[in-house]
Amino acid sequence: MEKNFNTKFSGQIGENLVVAELGRRNIIATAFAGNVPDIDIVAYKEGKSIPLQVKALKTGSLRTVANKYLNIELIGNKQIIKGKNRSVNRNLIFVIVKIGKKIGEDKFYICEQGLLQDIVLRNHKSFLDKHNGVRPRNPKSYDCSIELSSLSKTENMWELIEKKLGV
Repeated sequence: MEKNFNTKFSGQIGENLVVAELGRRNIIATAFAGNVPDIDIVAYKEGKSIPLQVKALKTGSLRTVANKYLNIELIGNKQIIKGKNRSVNRNLIFVIVKIGKKIGEDKFYICEQGLLQDIVLRNHKSFLDKHNGVRPRNPKSYDCSIELSSLSKTENMWELIEKKLGV
């Protein structure tokens, strides 16, 4: 059986696009190719370094799981959101890369993980409210998506990285 490498290719492309863009901005960047939890790239400039998390996609929305960001109690088939997961590093910078079909068509969304956590809370709560707390197809699923349109204000916000590096 042949292995499907599409996800690996997207991740590799996304990380390399971010490293290249940081290089254009005179920031040294090194990718870890999935070997370090929560850190895909370390960016460095003038004695300061910061970790970055990269998520890349070719189509659709950013997929995640709500229970990474939220404390959710499952009572029978009903999901009850108890609040935000306090162990989430709200200051970790995420770079979400929408990979274009051709060079130059890529889009970059740069934000702190706290914004993603807030969006997941809003989206998951809204979905559960519509369904009386019970997910219709699989009540035990925590799948959640973040539409890129909800991140539009963060597009090309490279200054967030530069600010954290003190540039």
